[in-house]
Amino acid sequence: MELAVEGRLAIYFDNDFDLKFVKNPLLIIEEDRIVEIGTYDKIKHNLSGHDVVGDKNQLIIPGLINSHTHLAMTVFRGIADDIPLKTWLEENIWPLEAKLTEEDVYQGALLGSMESILSGVTTVNSMYWYPEFEAKAISDVGLKGIIAAPVITGITTLEDAIDIVKEHHNSLEETIRVSLALHSPYTVSISDFKAAHKFMKEYNSENPENPEVLIHTHLAESETEIKDSKKFNEKYEIPFPNVKTPVQFLDEIGILDENLMAAHCIHVNNKDINLLKDKRTKISLNPLSNAKLGNHMPPIPEIIKSTRLVGLGTDGPSSNNTLDLFDTIRFLAVYYKGLHHNPTLIKAEEAFRLATIGGAKAIGWEGIGTLEKNSFADIVTINLKKPHLTPNFDDKYLLNHFAYSMKGNDVTNVISNGKIILENSTLLNRDIDITLDEIEKITHRLVSTKSENDANSALLFQSKLHK
Repeated sequence: MELAVEGRLAIYFDNDFDLKFVKNPLLIIEEDRIVEIGTYDKIKHNLSGHDVVGDKNQLIIPGLINSHTHLAMTVFRGIADDIPLKTWLEENIWPLEAKLTEEDVYQGALLGSMESILSGVTTVNSMYWYPEFEAKAISDVGLKGIIAAPVITGITTLEDAIDIVKEHHNSLEETIRVSLALHSPYTVSISDFKAAHKFMKEYNSENPENPEVLIHTHLAESETEIKDSKKFNEKYEIPFPNVKTPVQFLDEIGILDENLMAAHCIHVNNKDINLLKDKRTKISLNPLSNAKLGNHMPPIPEIIKSTRLVGLGTDGPSSNNTLDLFDTIRFLAVYYKGLHHNPTLIKAEEAFRLATIGGAKAIGWEGIGTLEKNSFADIVTINLKKPHLTPNFDDKYLLNHFAYSMKGNDVTNVISNGKIILENSTLLNRDIDITLDEIEKITHRLVSTKSENDANSALLFQSKLHK
């Protein structure tokens, strides 16, 4: 089936970060690529039996990119809220995760993938247990994704994570990639960090035909991260360098480079930001999750002025409670204005950039996050004929509406890899009600079997994960 997309306006950044507007656009798709984009009148002669998606009420944008999440955590949505991060993680989430089965993760990721599509996300970067089952769920609904087996020294092994890379990187018709997910500096030893980095460099060198494997980690998320990291390494009798910040720590041990994707980057100073820029480290910002967990807020205005290798993530749906990236976009666009009493901070086009081409750069995936010719046909159309998007008589207002007014349920059509997966706001080829029922059963089982001994049950990961 040959496709074309029409609308009122197309907005996108090209790979040089130039913002483009195409009025009365027509996009022509062949297989999984955009082969033409221009005004309808100029290229309509190329239409020949194409199925046309969209109408003159539609804004056309690239598929959004969620650059950091834990997709299958939909099963824990809303069950451990309004508590500090350490308590949330160690006393609530880890004990429940120890009981997860492969099928639980598949169903959770299936729901997460559907939720992502419904709000215009076509690519996700996830780290979670049983990653091959996340991969299957992502692929089954038609998205692109990066998956990873989390490494936590003493609980899960780097060898297991490496096996996932070897077996699944660039798989399922090249829609699934694998990163090395080193959970954080305070849960992964220096030895594991260095060994992972060595493997990554060797793998990328020996497999030039494949996209490069990245290391994906949480970085500078906690105020006590350096103290906790030092204590963690001392447990393994590993000398710890004399550094002041997590960013400087990873730089000191040789990990901070262009193949590192660092999520959060909350507790960073000017020296850290310059290091991240100079080393071309990739960054995912997750401000809405940071705020909800009371983790302080990263200096996002300074970060995005320094580097363009920055994307936007929701974090997991149990720490943010939603995978609707539009919630995070609007929060980002308004929060720093109020914090700094400066309405010029985080302009609408900057929020748009982070959610599209910035996300592509942050996860190292060429050909997504843009509508340029020859890019992947990952396309979203948004219905402008809505009360909260009115007035919209002038195209110059539409980017402002994107940042401040739009919601996930404004998404009308989603094309991923050249195939329609959401049409007229309806998921194709998937029955979401079946998945909703399955999630209810899974979460009820996990929560109802919680016991007083669950605080130690995360240790079960060592024997049950990544078979």
